[in-house]
Amino acid sequence: MKIVLADDHPVFVAGVRAYFDNVPDCGVVASVTSSDALIKCLDSTPCDLVITEFSMPMNRISDGLHLLSYIQRHYPQKWLMVLTMNAMPVVLHQLIQSGANALLHKSDEIPEISKAIRHLGNNTPYIGPSFRALLAQGIDPQAKSRIPSPRETEVLRLYAAGNTLREISERLSKSVKTVSLQKTAAMKKLGLRNDIELGRYYATVSGDNVQPPEHVGWFLSTDASDAVDVRH
Repeated sequence: MKIVLADDHPVFVAGVRAYFDNVPDCGVVASVTSSDALIKCLDSTPCDLVITEFSMPMNRISDGLHLLSYIQRHYPQKWLMVLTMNAMPVVLHQLIQSGANALLHKSDEIPEISKAIRHLGNNTPYIGPSFRALLAQGIDPQAKSRIPSPRETEVLRLYAAGNTLREISERLSKSVKTVSLQKTAAMKKLGLRNDIELGRYYATVSGDNVQPPEHVGWFLSTDASDAVDVRH
């Protein structure tokens, strides 16, 4: 099996490449560090499987979810495996909907990659152990309308990561007003009433309770009236 790795963390790429050196019938034929480089690579490098992080530097394609959808549409013969640190349930659902054949957390044991490869070709995605509990119940059909769209999900993820609305608008080539509306819509669907709840939600599902110093008050205030969001 010919494999292309896409991740902007060299140590991670080196570790996965070294692992495949000892896996029979599998080999890494190329590695890239951005979504744009990945698309160029797929245009010129024959492969069977793409192992990628969905949150990488990008220009041609606006966000990681659209990257997966793009690969699914233009390279439907290639398998897609996503290895990520993001543990937001709504993002994980969107990754599956965007065409991922396997979904692993970067903290999973590395042999899980081989298990996922053996699972390729089944009608359901392979979910690594770190994500199984989060996704065990699947998506309630009546709740589908409450799942943010891929773009709303990306806006919320970028905002929760500390980007201002203006920074997000520049990154996605959208107006600040459009980005603000998408953020509001996503929070409403998730039942989040304010930025305090968004911060707590993101910290809970990602397992990341350590925030940058400048955001301590925004994430950790116990009283919504005490919080002031100065990132706009």
